[in-house]
Amino acid sequence: MAQGLYIHIPFCGSKCHYCNFISVPNPDPEIRSRFFRCLFSEINWAQRQYGTLEFDTLYLGGGTPSLLTTGEMAGLLGKVREYFKLRPDAEVTCEWNPGDRRLLGGEDDPAQVKTFSSLGINRISLGAQTFDDPLLARLGRRHTARDTVLTIERMRNAGLSNISLDLMLRIPGQTVESFRTSLEKAVALEVSQISLYDLEIHAGTVFGRLDRDKKLDLPDERVHAAMYELACHRLPNAGYQHYEISNFAKPPSERHPEGFFSRHNLVYWRNGEYLGLGPGAFSYLGGVRRQFARDLERYLRKCESEDWSNDVEDVLTNEEKEIESLAMRLRLAEGVNPADFPLANSRVSRNLEELLQEGFLKREGMKIRLTPRGQFLSEDVFGFLLRKDDAGNCQAL
Repeated sequence: MAQGLYIHIPFCGSKCHYCNFISVPNPDPEIRSRFFRCLFSEINWAQRQYGTLEFDTLYLGGGTPSLLTTGEMAGLLGKVREYFKLRPDAEVTCEWNPGDRRLLGGEDDPAQVKTFSSLGINRISLGAQTFDDPLLARLGRRHTARDTVLTIERMRNAGLSNISLDLMLRIPGQTVESFRTSLEKAVALEVSQISLYDLEIHAGTVFGRLDRDKKLDLPDERVHAAMYELACHRLPNAGYQHYEISNFAKPPSERHPEGFFSRHNLVYWRNGEYLGLGPGAFSYLGGVRRQFARDLERYLRKCESEDWSNDVEDVLTNEEKEIESLAMRLRLAEGVNPADFPLANSRVSRNLEELLQEGFLKREGMKIRLTPRGQFLSEDVFGFLLRKDDAGNCQAL
């Protein structure tokens, strides 16, 4: 049984200044209908290829899936249920930009939210990014802080209470105090989860060009670290469990026995299997990681010609699967017991020991976990952990 299903919706109202995702701003009706014809063809192919898969989670990402019309969403979820199985208690997440429908003259927000909820969507990932309006404008976002508050209010009125909210760190011009203000506003809204995202600079984006010309005033590492440390201190004190490097969620309770951890992301962090559909999406099934099409135009051409070959295909050995599983589980606060992955442990044991000695990891019983320092520098930690020599063996520096 594949645990997670991801579907990429490549539509946006406009392109944010940092965005490197596969998306088309304001696509015309022909592109939209062409995309859905192709997506339904890919769904049909996936069912023929893998059988009637059953999923614990469905995640609609993008792009901006909240820009779908109610008819498009009904058609998409209907097609998913026609060719696959969703467990009765499946987590069904839709990424959402605050205020998009109103700002783009679309359907009324309350009606849209109620319809999406009736179709089975039970979790929202809301791209707030910050509650500082000048910083939102700098990011190229269309919404305001008030739009975020109103969107959450409308969702709750429609019966959608499981709302995850994104906050961004390292925005040009962002200070620790401006981040503190945004953090406090997010806490006051009592959302189910708060996710932190570091701004990444990509060539080809507005920010990429500004950075190339040395015109991007990014916060320095000291300010960046102070923001992260502030969140790591404040959010647990506000009742959020720091369950993954950048994610804080309301923990299990009598009313909500499972808590509000992202079940879909846990599939990735536990190296479970998933099917990815749409342009740019990756799948991981049967020890094979694959990407069908790397961009939208190629995706459309391949689907229309029924060329189901992969642009990327990696067949993982048992050792590689174990190494990935060990590294991914280190992202979680629960930590990992290296003995559970003997093939991986034999390869990376020296690296693990050095990371323990340098204070990036700590040992608690049989498990190892990232320290606060290791969490903040996690990309460096994982890069070091998985560093290989010329023979392909993981080696310490």
